[in-house]
Order: sequence, then C-alpha cells, then structure tokens
Amino acid sequence: MSAIKISVQAPEKDWVVSSQKEEILIGRGGDVPVDIQIPDPTVTRCHGRIWLSSDGYWYEDNNSTHGSQKNDAHLIGPVRIFSGDILKIGESALTIEQADASEGNLNLNELFDVHLQDRLHLDKTGENQGAASTRIKVIGQKAYQEDEKPDTEIPSRIFGGLVNIFGYEGLNDALCLAIEDIVGQFKTGERGCILLLENSGTELVVAANYPLFEPAFSTSLANKTIEQQRAFIWSAEEGTFSSASLKKLNIKAGMYSPLVFGPNPLGLICIDSTSIRAEFNQKDLNLFVNVSQVLSALIAAKKKEEA
Repeated sequence: MSAIKISVQAPEKDWVVSSQKEEILIGRGGDVPVDIQIPDPTVTRCHGRIWLSSDGYWYEDNNSTHGSQKNDAHLIGPVRIFSGDILKIGESALTIEQADASEGNLNLNELFDVHLQDRLHLDKTGENQGAASTRIKVIGQKAYQEDEKPDTEIPSRIFGGLVNIFGYEGLNDALCLAIEDIVGQFKTGERGCILLLENSGTELVVAANYPLFEPAFSTSLANKTIEQQRAFIWSAEEGTFSSASLKKLNIKAGMYSPLVFGPNPLGLICIDSTSIRAEFNQKDLNLFVNVSQVLSALIAAKKKEEA
C-alpha cells in the first residue's frame, strides 16, 4: 500500500502526518476543508495539494498568495516529491519523511532506447527517435538531495581528485578527465557520459564521454532523469528484443543521475557496463549521487569563473 509521511513545522506548532490517501489538500482551512490544516496566516485557505500518480507522489501549488517552494526553489507547476524534500508554504515547512509508492503504483518495467548521438532536444523527443529497443527494470532509485550528508564510507580521494582537476583545467578538459575518474570508481563501470543543458534548458549536449568513442545514451532515460530529478539503477532483462544499436553497444546495466546546483538543473551523468555479470547496488547509487553533487558544484563554479 502506498503511503506518505510528512513532518509539518508551523510557526507555533510541529506535528507529523501519515496518510494513504491518493489526494491530500493542504492549507489554512476555515471554510475550505483540507487534510492538513496549518495555523499560519501566510498560508492560503487551500494552499496546495499532494497526490499519488502512477509514477509516485506529486505536489502542486493552488495559485496561493505567497506561492510554494521545493528545496528553496520556487514552483511554477506540479513537481515530483521524494523522501527528504522540503516544501515551504508561507512561513511553514513540510518535510517529506517518507513517500513510498507500492510496486502496483510504479511502472518499473520500461522500454530502453539507445542512440548514438551527441545531443537531445528535450522539447522534440518524439522527433527522429527510434523505437524503444529492449525492456529494462529499475532496481534502485534515489532522490537528488543537494544538502544530504555524504556517506562516511565514500572514498574521499574521488572528491579531492575532482577538485584538483577543476582547479587546474578549463571546463571542457576538466569534464573529460572527470568522467574517466568517475567511471573508474565503480568496479563494473566501463563507460560514462556527461550531458549539460544548453539553449535555455531545452537541449542536452554531450560535454564529455569515456572512452573516446561515439557517445551513446538513452533518450527516454535522459528525459526521466531531468524530469524527475532522480537518480536510478537499471538493468536490461534477458531474452527481450533488441535494436541494432543496442546490440552494437551491448549495454547490460547502468546508472543515471541529474546534475543540479541549488535550484538550477545543469544536466546529467550516466555510466553503464557491457558485462552480463554487471551489477550496480544501492551503495553504488549513493556514491554516484554524492559524486554528481560535487561535480555539479564544480561545474557551476567553473562556468561562473569562465564567464
């Protein structure tokens, strides 16, 4: 059964709400019935709503007076919410302690398309795109949280190495060196790619890839990463049909993670493997997200420096 747990911090009251409802109305209430009533004059009577969709929990501001924020970023439309996210409405904050959607509500089996290309127009994904090529299973997911405390078991040398690279190299060269080092952190990782957003956030362009061959990535998984701002592990299911490009690349498993600095999406990073014994686990995903957070900060700083 899907369930969500929310910690509410109002100006004069804190409490925790757990719910299995598919829609939760949030606001000051009064003559408007709400599920979470917040005693805060800066909160609108029906400020916003959380609802359960086929792909998880979402939040949308209800055209409130003071608006809503997710992790300090102002919202202009509905957004996915995950465990650890903080919604700010008025002078109050809602921390999503847990947002579990049951497997019956999540479509974990998806079709994986792979293309040899160096850019992706996010607003033209239906154009010039081949058919999905094989079936995959998402076996691990993790919300991108910039303020998350790093895992103490993560080797610090990768962070120090990235800082040194960006300290001495220009952005383009630094990204090429960084992706090689990042792939090397994962024993089953063989290839990697960094894609950055350009043209006002409507196009993903390959900024670096390792090794030096034609860069390849999944347009569907790239879109999933950007839209949901979520990192995940996937593996290809055996015995399913496959496209010529997928057979050529022989992709068996991989990880995708967004690159985000503050409220600003920068792009994404992905790595994969050709081994039939390739296996990425939750610890790998935790490391991958932490590395992507450090990489995001370094990219943002280098862009500002070179501007």
